[in-house]
Amino acid sequence: MIRASILGEQTAENDSQLLLNNFIETPEYRSVIETKDSTVVVGRRGTGKSAMFAKLANEWGTQKATNIIAIAPEDYQTIGFRGLFKNFEVKYSYVRSVAKMLWKYGLLMEMLTHLSKNFKTKDKIRDYPIAQNHIKKWTISNKDFFTRLSTATSAYLKGSDDVEIKIGGLHNFLEIDDLEVALDNLLKNSPVRFCILIDRMDEGYENDEGGAAIVSGAISVSSEFNKRYDHIRAVMFQRDNILRSVQKFDPDYTRNIEGEVITIHWDTYQLQNLVTKRLNSAFNLNLENAQKIWDRCTADEGYGRELKGLDGFKKCLQFTLFRPRDLLSLLNQAFYNAAREERKTIILTDLEKTAKIISGTRLDDLKKEYSSIIPSLSVAVSLFENGNPELNYNEALEILDNMPNALITQNANPTAVQDYALLRSDGLIRSLYSVGFAGTHDEHSNTFTFCHDGRQPDREFKTNDRILIHPCYWIALNLSKNALAPDEAQQINDEYEIRVTSVSPQLRAQRIGTLISEVGNIEPGREHSSDFEEWVLTAVKTVFAGHLSNVEKKVNGDAIQRRDIVGTNTGKSDAWARIEKDYRVRQVVFEVKNYASVGRDEYRQMSSYLHNMYGRLGFIVTRDNEEALRAGPELDWVREIYSTDDKLIIRLSYKFFTRLLSKLRNPEKHDAVDNALNTILDMYERSYLSLQTTRTKRGRK
Repeated sequence: MIRASILGEQTAENDSQLLLNNFIETPEYRSVIETKDSTVVVGRRGTGKSAMFAKLANEWGTQKATNIIAIAPEDYQTIGFRGLFKNFEVKYSYVRSVAKMLWKYGLLMEMLTHLSKNFKTKDKIRDYPIAQNHIKKWTISNKDFFTRLSTATSAYLKGSDDVEIKIGGLHNFLEIDDLEVALDNLLKNSPVRFCILIDRMDEGYENDEGGAAIVSGAISVSSEFNKRYDHIRAVMFQRDNILRSVQKFDPDYTRNIEGEVITIHWDTYQLQNLVTKRLNSAFNLNLENAQKIWDRCTADEGYGRELKGLDGFKKCLQFTLFRPRDLLSLLNQAFYNAAREERKTIILTDLEKTAKIISGTRLDDLKKEYSSIIPSLSVAVSLFENGNPELNYNEALEILDNMPNALITQNANPTAVQDYALLRSDGLIRSLYSVGFAGTHDEHSNTFTFCHDGRQPDREFKTNDRILIHPCYWIALNLSKNALAPDEAQQINDEYEIRVTSVSPQLRAQRIGTLISEVGNIEPGREHSSDFEEWVLTAVKTVFAGHLSNVEKKVNGDAIQRRDIVGTNTGKSDAWARIEKDYRVRQVVFEVKNYASVGRDEYRQMSSYLHNMYGRLGFIVTRDNEEALRAGPELDWVREIYSTDDKLIIRLSYKFFTRLLSKLRNPEKHDAVDNALNTILDMYERSYLSLQTTRTKRGRK
């Protein structure tokens, strides 16, 4: 069957089911789902922002008592919303101030509306008449978020009052203080959680000072909600060119926004997993190893034109910008070409047939995305046509020194002329590096390094520095070398390997390292039990992120039976599905003891907790350095409670968590947690529970 999109659609919005079934959990995704460290997820067009938006909505939406507020406007909605700010665009600070209040009001109303329908809070909302009044107005029409917001505020904002007076009175007009009090109190007495996801703000967006102020206001409010409320998680998805506008215009960017950002990066391993997972599904291969899947679907054409193996996959990546959309587009067309010739595997020729179109599209994308940030970009790029893709720094400067004539010849707009007058040739080279058009050679690794997230080079260029235009643009610019020329294939694979720089793995490792070291500073003993409980709470949330939801400490603190830590079993992994099926555990209990030796009382206490939704299995976390159960009373207590009460109590050493945290430094080992938990279950069920008693039998006196 000949299909044009065998690997799925290029856009997440049109391919939700295939996306969810074959989603790749990148370090950035894990960081967002495990922590509140980041408010803004940034990436270029086609890097998977909307895919992560859809996955998070699905993941969090299945959790108990969690409401998803998903805002992904169409262009007409964004354009209409922008119209509210016409009277305030005389100053960046005016637009940003109004934007903050509008975003806060809109999100408060979305959450209060949900709470007014929740069976646990709908009666309590009557205690807040002001909130009730706003909810009635907000829900009069069943329209989208921006239309409701415009309806609620346009009359006030478009009045003829003085602009500054109008801004000063907007907060009181919207009664935001009263709405916040209502939300505070309702959330304190309710298990309801909110996940706010904001995407597609670039639809109909003008990348100017006013647009940057609106986005900045949204980021500020989202960050405030994340820090202020334990039960609210807000995440925004932004294109990097939009965030660069915010960085350019917002004087408080470094202080208020920069630390809230995480950038999406894709490496060779992750992209190969992305492709092979979809190939495995499309062709029903039932294989587990990514490289074996790739080799099953590709073929070699002879020396220098191999497509099998990791080097073959890297050749494929030479045509892309390390973006999922690029790769899916390229391979969809390649498999379509192969199917037309009745072949089940693709060869290098199939890629080359579509490379011209792909290369041109990538170049057009570059110009569209960054021309507002670098107005002279389009003219600068054109100067490299019909030339050599590899130059030294001086040669690149000489080419860009022709910019004044090229600006006149191409009838460039005044903004582009002014841009070059400010940057000059040396500044323009740095800008071309920051958007991934050109890379620099690293002598130590003998590779060219390309940046795709707007960062400037971390050092000054030198006269003989080698510069390479990104291979995905070579064909579109008609450069003298082909990225996949047979006689240079080996050189391209070694010397021209593209290494996308990223700081997220280092940040991930640093955060985990800090958590591991913290437990060493907590002294064992009851007087430090609260510190150890906090550490275990963080460890459970991190290690079992995506497996357990709503993990909380002392959720029933006023009850007689006060459990230390409880989390909801989502049953999404093999081990936790097994626990839910075999032991009927929906709410998982972790009893925390800041000492090594636990006795009959601790085991009996845990046994008393296990009933109803808590099922027949619970965990005791201790400071014992030994992970395995000891023969003797401890083993006998486990067996006795299992045989008499049909309940399984598992003791976990704190080292169980530090060991898994250490493995999670590497995102490739995301299965380590499930494997470790399954191993423990097997050990208890196969060994501990089947052993004979270890007590010494006493004879009769």
